[in-house]
Amino acid sequence: MCNPRRVRVRATRDLTDAWEQEVRRQVTRRGQAVGDARVREPLAAGIGAPTLAALSGVLARTEGWERDGESFRHALDDGYLLYHPATRELEIVAEATAEVTASAEAATVVRGQLADTVEAEGDSTYYDDNYGGRTETHARRDAERNAALAVDAQVDALLAAARARAEDVEGVAVQATATARADAALAEAAAARVEALRRHAATRLVAVGIQGRNIFHQALAGAYRDAIMAYARARRAEGVTCSENGGVLEIEFELQI
Repeated sequence: MCNPRRVRVRATRDLTDAWEQEVRRQVTRRGQAVGDARVREPLAAGIGAPTLAALSGVLARTEGWERDGESFRHALDDGYLLYHPATRELEIVAEATAEVTASAEAATVVRGQLADTVEAEGDSTYYDDNYGGRTETHARRDAERNAALAVDAQVDALLAAARARAEDVEGVAVQATATARADAALAEAAAARVEALRRHAATRLVAVGIQGRNIFHQALAGAYRDAIMAYARARRAEGVTCSENGGVLEIEFELQI
């Protein structure tokens, strides 16, 4: 076997290839549809002003009650309570919820053209004595094929890069469109459930009201206590005692008349 000989071939291709890429995005949104039923109860007619004045302070320091704007809110099993100091009203709200899912998609087609010159080399070997039946002709043919394959690989890489840029550039806008459509679809799906949920919430309002009033009356008892204690202190009462036993609040004091 004689010395190997190498054949090297350079291939060149001028590109004017058109391409297109569909950029598509799908978005799924999940949320809750909520329907409620509520009732407002005025308190000023049945509860004295000093007690209602003390009530806000009690709610502010009682566990479970939180500020909600100008009101106080307490979560319940199937709803919540709101006490509105400005109007001196207790609002009882029953809620019914349902999981809602909506999907939407958006797409656009990006078109472009590869305008470039691609070069690549290919090589192969043969032997002076035509070992293995390989001649220079065989080696040149293989080298030309290898060069062509290398050019094809470069073209594929350029096309993939162009498509990737299209995905990156247009993908943001397409994603935003799909997201907006999914949000709109979710809002529509939620709205379609609201009326039925409101009817369901209305059936719970009595039970929610019982739970809510029990919680509120505990805070109201604290307001009565604070109002009475403030009254006793303002009039320099003596022997002031305050105790609670079995849910019954006892306050005793003596006033000089």
